[in-house]
Amino acid sequence: MRRCLLLLIDGLRPDVAEAELAAGRLPNLASLVARGGVGRAVTSFPSTTSVSYLPFFTGCTPGRCNVPSIRWLDRTRYDGRWWRTRHAMRSYCGYQAGMLDADVAPEIKTIFELVPESVGIFTMVTRGLTAARNPARVERGFWGVLGHYAQWHQPSDDAAAGHLLRAIDQPNRFVFVQFPAVDGYTHQADPGAPKVLRALARIDVIVGRLLERLAAQGELSETLVLVVSDHGASVVHQHLDLADWFRRRGVPTLSHPVVWEKDPGAAVMVAGNGSAMVYARPHVPRPNRWSLDRLRSPEAFGVRADLVAGLLEERAVSLVAAEQAPGHVVLANSAGEADLRQHDQSIRYTPRTADPLELGEEFQAEPRQWLEHTWDAPLPDAAFQLLDQFRSARTGDLVVIGNEGFDFRQRYEIPEHRSGHGSLIRAHMHTPLWSNFPLPPVRLRTVDLFPTMLDWLGVPIPAGIDGDLAWRPG
Repeated sequence: MRRCLLLLIDGLRPDVAEAELAAGRLPNLASLVARGGVGRAVTSFPSTTSVSYLPFFTGCTPGRCNVPSIRWLDRTRYDGRWWRTRHAMRSYCGYQAGMLDADVAPEIKTIFELVPESVGIFTMVTRGLTAARNPARVERGFWGVLGHYAQWHQPSDDAAAGHLLRAIDQPNRFVFVQFPAVDGYTHQADPGAPKVLRALARIDVIVGRLLERLAAQGELSETLVLVVSDHGASVVHQHLDLADWFRRRGVPTLSHPVVWEKDPGAAVMVAGNGSAMVYARPHVPRPNRWSLDRLRSPEAFGVRADLVAGLLEERAVSLVAAEQAPGHVVLANSAGEADLRQHDQSIRYTPRTADPLELGEEFQAEPRQWLEHTWDAPLPDAAFQLLDQFRSARTGDLVVIGNEGFDFRQRYEIPEHRSGHGSLIRAHMHTPLWSNFPLPPVRLRTVDLFPTMLDWLGVPIPAGIDGDLAWRPG
């Protein structure tokens, strides 16, 4: 029986892990990859927990899943009467976390549904899991709250490890486990902080015990083990609270956790906290997004100033994006604008008065070529990711992308984030991809692992997914 184990170390930067591996401080992971490989993948945007888990479990991007961020607002349903239409807003950082399963587009199947002999440990996506196959559902909430406020995350990893070792003693074909401590300690300090490295070293010990059990059971050669992350991270030197930025300019602004504002001119939904979605006049239901030109006009936010131009003057902001028409997104930075268009199977990027993606030229290619071409660029895979973002009906009018060293939330971020993620920058988008089988000589997105895992397990791959079967281990 072939098995697949997906070990997700939340928030682990690939360069941090690679340095620890090279220094000899991860001996068991070194044993895992000795006959396999150490590589990287590009995650989905926004690069933040919950949203960036969806590609692993569904083979679909957040846009196709219609879950564009960890916080969003449904402009077609929200009418300003908070209590009556409160479910037209979402934050997966609180009591609404359990709504994620139902929010994913109903036609999309999870790996838990496709592989009934699955176990999910510390997973926020549970569609297809029975209570018995989601053994840490209570512990995850308890240790998550304790870790957040006490800043003590190791118990979560210890609990996850115990469930993992028990799961491989059972005839489970697919086992997913999330280790949250690295991400928690990264937010408290920096991606290479001593607590982060200690948490990673303890995961290495668990991997050693895992390999020993698989070898004793004679199953190591038939088990695909993947060690991944959902996003990277970078140090935050300065917070620009985006909701307060709009308020200081006279715009009544709706934002979490206080999700009521009389006649709001804007709603700000922050993710990670390196990006944000902004909705103009959110209390007036409407089916369509507003273009960038319209967002620059006085009618957008109820003030005379061009707030888009004001945003782009901020050092914290790398660029903004807005939909001109389906498949056509306009990008802008402080120097000017560029066009991003979907042409059948290709994507075309055309700088007009500026080059927000920092490519240096016009470029048109298929999505896989975009990944190769921009792998080492400041904003890897940005064209594909931004077009996908606007596939979701729930995406805001304006998507704001942060520069490295900055984020967009301060007032209610308790404890303070000293490192964060969520942006399109390379430090957030590159993730580790380690395997006990040789990796392919092509660039991968995390969404490509879904068809790889199903193929390994001999399960038919659903039609219409975003992931490509670009790798067949063994």
